Amino acid sequence: MKRMLFDLIVRFTALAALSLTVSVAGAGDAGTVVLGAHDQPIHDAARTGTGKDIEKILRAEPAAREARTQHGSTPLHLAATNPDSSALKALLAAGADVNARDSEGLTPLHMTAYTQNAKNAELLLQAGADPYAKTNAGRDPTSMARKTRSDEVSGVISLWILKGCKAGKPC
Repeated sequence: MKRMLFDLIVRFTALAALSLTVSVAGAGDAGTVVLGAHDQPIHDAARTGTGKDIEKILRAEPAAREARTQHGSTPLHLAATNPDSSALKALLAAGADVNARDSEGLTPLHMTAYTQNAKNAELLLQAGADPYAKTNAGRDPTSMARKTRSDEVSGVISLWILKGCKAGKPC
């Protein structure tokens, strides 16, 4: 019984340590990074907050709209995954870079494919997101959407391209 308990503790400790660290791909010196080490309040607000939360933070610190996480994500990358589109709208209104890339070359438009958020994809395209942007692995937002079975996002981006839509103009 003691041996079984000891094995469980060792496994739990190893699993906990593994969940707290991540290998940094693409960095000059690959290392171990504590998750969330560089996240700022604007990152949390972008992920799960509202437009009002974002506006409050940006009033106090306008440059926070381009703050980077450990993985190079901007608040707009995170807001692209937020079901509440008001956070995305607030960052776009504040002039956040719609084509910012993280450490893997992902743009906010790529991120919409992960969460199957077609509304946010449309907002990003209207704001000037590049539907042809490629990640470091060579994936554009449409292929990312197809890979993640985000059919609605794939459809929004494909129609945008096929119709020849332009940012800031009705399509």
